[in-house]
Amino acid sequence: MTKVVVVGGGIAGIYFAYRLLQLVDARVVLIEPKENHEFVIGIPMAFGGLIDFDQLLFPLSQLRRVIHVRDNAKALDGKCVRLASMPSVCGDYVVLAPGAYKLGSVEYWNVEGAKKLWNNVEKAQSIHFIVNELNPVIGFQEIAYAIKTRFPEKRVSIHLVYVADDYRFLLNPWMTWAEGKGIEISEDPPQHRPGDLYISVPSVRPHPLVADLEPDPATMETQLERVYLIGDAALLKLGLPPIGWGALWQASLVAQAVASEITRGYIEVEPDIWSSMSDPEKFKNWLTYRMTSGTPLIHLKGLYDTWANKVVKTLS
Repeated sequence: MTKVVVVGGGIAGIYFAYRLLQLVDARVVLIEPKENHEFVIGIPMAFGGLIDFDQLLFPLSQLRRVIHVRDNAKALDGKCVRLASMPSVCGDYVVLAPGAYKLGSVEYWNVEGAKKLWNNVEKAQSIHFIVNELNPVIGFQEIAYAIKTRFPEKRVSIHLVYVADDYRFLLNPWMTWAEGKGIEISEDPPQHRPGDLYISVPSVRPHPLVADLEPDPATMETQLERVYLIGDAALLKLGLPPIGWGALWQASLVAQAVASEITRGYIEVEPDIWSSMSDPEKFKNWLTYRMTSGTPLIHLKGLYDTWANKVVKTLS
């Protein structure tokens, strides 16, 4: 049976395993240091009160259709992954989904960090998100909306002091929508007042594990044969904002590619609305729509229910 090694148990890695096993029988080995998969796309729901933060955690030990190796991936040797404390794991294919490297003191992109931020939000009179990075960690805008929805009496503001043009094409249409919901938007730093919460939005970089790899935008295969790169790091290398919807697109694309080669001996994928390589403007317009709509919390709840009852359940 074909062995596929997946590095990273986040959104991209888990969705890839789910889609692959829908298409073909394979032995999937998942390398992830955490004991839980975190459905981080749903963090705004927890801020909005639709679910508890702990409901975003899914124990990897319950995913019976994958083999969980709880360790850190340190380096890549061809189709072998060198681990921190265990022997290397090799496969016929390697799919790298390690996420991205975040630089900053606020960790709203994981459940533990989001809980800490929530505790501070509850106590604050006003909440100010300060964006002063070339490539900010996307997701702050949906958290801001969730906070304003749950606490309409609190002042919530976003300060775009500095941000790259690639991010502005996403944020500009969203800002008009956000202002209509009562979120203040400014290009100036906020004035500091006692009792207010100031959140400096961290920056994001490609993960060091994949620093030397470049994905083919058509298949996400790197310059190493049968080694693929998906998720936040891949999106950054393609010049796209690292958002969860993009990671899902890549995971589905690579699952098709790997399954096709296993069953037919050649790679064949079906392009869809996610395909940035075939129509960049269409892809940008689609992303703009997602950002403009703010990914309403009720839509996130629907995705969460699908994730829990279909993706996770299928792998269990």
